[in-house]
Amino acid sequence: MRTILPRFLSGSLGIMPSKSASHRALICAALAGGESVVVPIQPSLDVEATLACLEGMGLARVTGLGEGLKVTKGMPRLPRIAPCGESGSTLRFLMPLALDGGPPVRFEGTERLLQRPLDAYRLLFARHCTGYGWVDEPGAITINGQLHSGDFTLPGNVSSQFVSGLLFALPRLQGDSTIRVTGEVESRGYIDLTLAALARSGFEARWLDERTLDVPGGQRGRPGEYPVEGDWSHAAFYLVAGLIGGPVRLTGLDADSLQGDRAVIDVLRGMGGDIRQEGEGWAAYPSALHGTSIDASQIPDLVPALAVAACAAQGRTVIYNAARLRIKESDRLAALRAELGALGAAIKEQPDGLVIHGTGRLQGGSVNSHNDHRIAMALAVAAALCDSPIELAGSEAVQKSAPYFWDEYAQLTKGK
Repeated sequence: MRTILPRFLSGSLGIMPSKSASHRALICAALAGGESVVVPIQPSLDVEATLACLEGMGLARVTGLGEGLKVTKGMPRLPRIAPCGESGSTLRFLMPLALDGGPPVRFEGTERLLQRPLDAYRLLFARHCTGYGWVDEPGAITINGQLHSGDFTLPGNVSSQFVSGLLFALPRLQGDSTIRVTGEVESRGYIDLTLAALARSGFEARWLDERTLDVPGGQRGRPGEYPVEGDWSHAAFYLVAGLIGGPVRLTGLDADSLQGDRAVIDVLRGMGGDIRQEGEGWAAYPSALHGTSIDASQIPDLVPALAVAACAAQGRTVIYNAARLRIKESDRLAALRAELGALGAAIKEQPDGLVIHGTGRLQGGSVNSHNDHRIAMALAVAAALCDSPIELAGSEAVQKSAPYFWDEYAQLTKGK
């Protein structure tokens, strides 16, 4: 149990390396052959899961930390075991790479991780693999087979991680492939982030139109240095904190980033937030926020931070197209409704989102992270709106993506 006092955050902070970009850089470095360096890296539980899986599958050997990780060609492993922990990105990115015609790969994970939808892969692999096998068992999924190039079709309303997983595997196959996405492409920014990471490592793939990707086969990668930019998803919590208390100044963020969560700037400005680009950084100043409507289809990971901004605002905020949040580390819509509601927020849960009537004030009380890193961080930021302390159970959940979050929080805390 962690006690969080109702205090504003203010000061300057360098934002940690992007978790999303780190996963992609490490995988691309493993596929490129030779020796590559990925820098900087922050070893959160999710990033450590990707490292462990790359080694356990025999895809890479990883050494060092400090100035950066050195990634070199892996050694054959038997058995091939991929310990994913609770990292959905790790599982979905690496499953297609396991279908290389070699021995089976056992993907291990938490119960919550293995409950996440995987039918999109199950169906695709059955159509595009020879010698295909998929075995579900307690705590693991074991797959094997040889993936072949071809025409892959995925619905747009499933996770973009399925598209990224195919993009990692298809360039190295013999023969060209296409990936067709039916319906609206959700979280397209994350797919573009994957394409950029592949391009840096010498792999070509491109959009033919709004819903079709062209992936030439028979490609070889190019080893090198893989820079990892700052994490906009993480920065969102501190930008909201700066609008509530502030000012909060952040460095290490790429203004031209392909990360979809770069959109947090526009969303918060649309709520009346005073966010400025200052030199090589960004600053959020105390602001009188107002309610708005937020389409979360492209920015699902921002919803916890934006829900706190909605509580800080005056008036009604509607967050919609967010049904996918029900299958994250927690059911985030239910968790936000329960925990912000416990703090006194006027919040209602909808099938695909939330309706929040903000007043700029919350009370304190006992809340729970639901073992979800983004819920824990959102509640920490919400403490600045409270009249009395928050008692947060499960504060250690931040280890999943941001192991130094509480140190950062303490660095920025000042009296209310």
